[in-house]
Order: sequence, then C-alpha cells, then structure tokens
Amino acid sequence: MQIRTRLTLLFMLLAAGILAAVLFVVFWMFKKNTEEAFFRALQSKAEVTAQTVLRTEQYLEPLPPDWIAPEDDELSYQDNITIFDNAYNRVFTVRRDAAPVSVRDLEEIYQKGDSRFSHFNLLAYGQKTMSVNGFTYVVVAEGFCDPKELIELRNILILSFLFGVMLVAGTGWYYAGKVLQPVSEIVREVGKIQPSDLSRRLNPGVNQDEIAQLAATFNLLLDRVERAFQMQKMFVSNVSHELKNPLTAIRAQLDVLLNRERSTEVYQKGLNSVLEDVKGLSETEQKLLHLARVYTNPESITLAPARLDELIWQAIDQLKKQYPEYQATFEFGEMPEQSDALLIHANEPLLLMALLNLMNNACKYSPDKKVHIRATFELDGKHQIDFCDNGSGIPDDEKALIFEPFYRSPRHLTVKGTGIGLSLVKSILNLHQVDISVESPATGGTIFRLFFDPMASL
Repeated sequence: MQIRTRLTLLFMLLAAGILAAVLFVVFWMFKKNTEEAFFRALQSKAEVTAQTVLRTEQYLEPLPPDWIAPEDDELSYQDNITIFDNAYNRVFTVRRDAAPVSVRDLEEIYQKGDSRFSHFNLLAYGQKTMSVNGFTYVVVAEGFCDPKELIELRNILILSFLFGVMLVAGTGWYYAGKVLQPVSEIVREVGKIQPSDLSRRLNPGVNQDEIAQLAATFNLLLDRVERAFQMQKMFVSNVSHELKNPLTAIRAQLDVLLNRERSTEVYQKGLNSVLEDVKGLSETEQKLLHLARVYTNPESITLAPARLDELIWQAIDQLKKQYPEYQATFEFGEMPEQSDALLIHANEPLLLMALLNLMNNACKYSPDKKVHIRATFELDGKHQIDFCDNGSGIPDDEKALIFEPFYRSPRHLTVKGTGIGLSLVKSILNLHQVDISVESPATGGTIFRLFFDPMASL
C-alpha cells in the first residue's frame, strides 16, 4: 500500500471516529432533552390531575379491571392518567380499558416518591402524593413519545456522517498527494542517477522541513557513494599497477635465467632478486588485507588497555629486526608518576603496525636512515608522539595527498614503495581516534605528530 493511500485511510478513519463521536453525542443529548421535556409534561399532567381529583376523594372507589391485554405489546391509546390508593387499587383513570401498572412499579414509586418507567409502548411518570385528608395516593401519567423527530435527526446525522467521511477522504487524498509530491520528485530524481554518472544531486528546495533534510541526507549519501566508486576505481587501477610491475620483473628475470645454462652464482643472484620481489608482493598483500579489514569491518576490531611507551619500544625492536640498516632514537619527556597514565585504548597489532610504518617511512626518506622519536606524556591532556626525519620535507600541496591510497610523490618515484603505508597508518589512527598532523620545518625534515587520549582522561 502506498504512503499516500495509507495516510488518506488513517486520516479518514481518525476524522470518521471523531465525527461519529460528535454526532452520537449530539443525537444522545437531543434524545435526552426530548425525553426530559416529555417527562416534565407528564409530571405537570399528574400534578394537575391529582389536585383536581383528590378534592373529592370521598367519592373515589376501586374500579373493576375492565382492560384487555394487547396482542403485540402496543396499547391502543397514546395517553392516560391513573390514580391508585395505598392498597394499589385503581380509583381513577381516564381510560377504563387502560392496562394497569404493575405492582413492582407502584412499590418503586411508594419507596422513592416518584419514578420514570416504560409501560408497554408508552413512557410513564409516577408520583406519590398526599390528599388534604392525609391519605396516600399514587398518580401515574403516561403518554406516547413520538420518535419521528428522533428518526429524522438520526437520518440527517447519518447522511451528514457519510458526506463528511467522503469529504475528508477527498481532501485527505488531495493534501496527502501535495505533501508527498516532494518525495515523489526525490524518487524520480534518484531513479535517474546512473552508476556512470554519480555527480547528479537532489534539489532540497527552499523549505527547511523534513523533506529538505531527506534530500540533503541523500546528497551526503551520494557524496559517499561517489567517493567509494572513485576509491574503488583508483584501488583496482593501482593494485593492478602495483602487482603488474613486480610480476613483470619476476617473469623477465626467470626468462633470462632459463634462457640458457648459467653458473650457480648467477642463478643464486637471480633467485635472490626474485625472492626480493616476492617479499615485496607479500608485503603489499598484507598491507592491502589490513587496509581492507580496517575499512570494511572496523566493528570486529577490539580495543584493550595498552601502555604507549611499551608499544613504541616494540615498534623500534621490530624496525631493527626487519631493517638492520635503519636507526631509531627515543627521547622521553617527563614521565608521569602513575604508570596507569600511559595506558591507552588500542588494538596492539594494528597500532604497532602504524608506528612501525611511520618509523620505516622516516628512515627510508632520510639520507642517514635515522628516525628520532620524541614523547611527551600528560596525565590530564593528550600524549604527544613526534616522528622526525632528516629528509627533504613534504611540500604543502602534497600534505593532503600523502594519506591517499597508492599516492606516490613524483619526487620519490625511484624509492621503492607501494603507496599504501601512510593510508594504512591514517586508517588505523582514525580507528583509535588518534589525531595526526604533518609539519615540514624550513630547516628541513618532516615531523609526523600523533596525539593520544590517555585512559585516565576518558
């Protein structure tokens, strides 16, 4: 069921319920007022008759029961007035063939003083009264309350209800369509967007309402989708390029080695070169797997308390084992008195990988193959870790690009690398909510500055 139809039905049901309740109250109040006026008239007749008849009560005697029971619960007359003595004997009646009032109704009148009740198809009012001689009598006035006016009112109200429901349904359908028209336009515009052209955006309009917010949200979603498509294209293109070069080199080296008989030394040299290329491919594969894991399934990565200084020392040890030619120095600032101040929320393998990549990059682009690490630990603020190298620095126009996947600076294309390391570092740091900044002082070199939130301040 469409939203327009559902809104119309809900609006119609709500309005129909309210209208039915209002019309029912009108009918009920009119019926009550009509009955009240009718009973007041009966009461007036009973009082006047009692005052007139009881003036000569000495002539009142019990009347014989001359009435004939009706066949269909409808009396042949439409009004009557009857007086009963305290023995329930009928001593006066306008119609001698009138049906007598039941003893139960007379007892109720004696107990309450007056009573309203139904007598066959008539409405009756009974009242206990005293004569001038002190005797008790019951006067019962009854009459036929014509329902013609109530029936006419009921028919008018039913027709009004049906007309009102139809009017509400029509106006509800119209205004539901007007309200949902911007949504329909959004659906049509979204349907026109093709994967080949994700640059189209929705027009949020001039109204600052929920529809405009929906259009703005769609535009943000399209921005993310467009960036994801661009990233996918760039990722596939760069992965193909990064895999093609080493595979081509491996194939060429093997072709050369197998072209003719060669010495053992040549074979060993060639196989060592192939092994280096295979290690590079393996390193690229591992980085891509970690990058995909951080991008696509960050919820599965668990964080636990870890000491920041110990992670840095572990990264330095791994750097020396993997790259013996690299050197790293670690400079501590003032250490906090409590060791818990060094605890951070971290996934140790991933954060260790990010720190190792920063050290590796610093050594790779430094002429002396050295990285200097400075640490400033704060209890109430952020821990600051600087990774400093002695390279040529990074131009300002490249600082916003170095964290993009597979980006390689044109100035360092001769340096062996994949262009994945800093992108992986940025993703891991974002996962840990660690801020990073890049500075290249005029004196040369580059500083990658990290800011960690200690657990004590969380």
